[in-house]
Amino acid sequence: MRTVFLFLAIISTTVCCAASSVTIPADNKLIEYTGRIDFSNAKAPRFSYSGVSIRACFNGTSISAIMDDNVGKNFYNIIIDGEVLDTINVSVGKKVYKLAEGLKNTNHEIEIFKRTEEQFGKTQFFGFILDEGASLTKISFQKDKLIEYIGNSITCGYGNEGHNGETFGPTTENHYLTYAAITSRHFCARHLAVCKSGIGVYRNYDGPATGSFDCMANIYTRVFLRDKNPKYSFSQKPDLVCIDLGTNDFSTPGGDSTRFVSDYLRLIDTIQTKNEKADVICLLGPMLSEPTLSNVRGYIKDVVKLANQKGNGNVYFFEMSQQTGSPGIDGHPTVAQHVKNAKELTDFIVKLKGWQSVVRVGYGKQKKLPWTN
Repeated sequence: MRTVFLFLAIISTTVCCAASSVTIPADNKLIEYTGRIDFSNAKAPRFSYSGVSIRACFNGTSISAIMDDNVGKNFYNIIIDGEVLDTINVSVGKKVYKLAEGLKNTNHEIEIFKRTEEQFGKTQFFGFILDEGASLTKISFQKDKLIEYIGNSITCGYGNEGHNGETFGPTTENHYLTYAAITSRHFCARHLAVCKSGIGVYRNYDGPATGSFDCMANIYTRVFLRDKNPKYSFSQKPDLVCIDLGTNDFSTPGGDSTRFVSDYLRLIDTIQTKNEKADVICLLGPMLSEPTLSNVRGYIKDVVKLANQKGNGNVYFFEMSQQTGSPGIDGHPTVAQHVKNAKELTDFIVKLKGWQSVVRVGYGKQKKLPWTN
């Protein structure tokens, strides 16, 4: 079912605030940021990748955010006390957005989560606005794990809220309902995504057989895919890295298996060097068909074998099931398929890492959650 967007009201077209409110700047130490973020200006951090998260706890009855976007097509989930409250579209120009109001006058948790991918532009965040006398408080529910996902349109959530034959756009993409974000939530893990529609390990969709200059192996260390600088600091160290790449390298004729394996190994070398030999899972699926499916399966298994021979960290292979039923836009997995793949991946990680599958429910609470919810 397509999401019905209830766009929250923009309070004003300027950053002027009523005297009965308090502004919390973006560099407040009680704000938790997760994702590829440019902190060159700590009071106005910028970001573009899917799944960027801004999280904080506060007291009071309402909360707003000051944001700007250079394109005006990015969408964000607004999550209060662990529940998705609404979705906002951040427009061009520095504005104040009401995130929630009419709350009980007690402690709450706010999270702003980026649904859309980097092709829809960059967003800046300038801080929160709270009730007069209210303040941020220490985050009560600490997430002690971090999972990073490196991928293409599948990981972005391209067209997962649309139907095959429809035109893709930002309102049809919801990274929050991808296999990646769902898996992270089932482990109460912080979520970091580096993904772009059409990207490959060495060759982007329908790119030259010799490779694409902006393939994942070449741009992984950047904060912004299209900008050489700034470089990402790698200060956030994932406990696990999942790579779902290879579909675009071989979706059209011309893919070179030798170059693919070589650059995949180079990508894993970078990941494990920057992330203290983090465990890596090389994923396959869910968009390929035979004979390409079998070929790519073999290439990735070769990568896993060769990577483990280097002894720089553990590398594993896991295949997600292929899309069944009517697909999303341009043949991409639907939300239902993402949920199915998330369960498969979660079960694999439980066996691999011994982690418990638990998610948040409400402020400072947790419980096991069935897959049907």
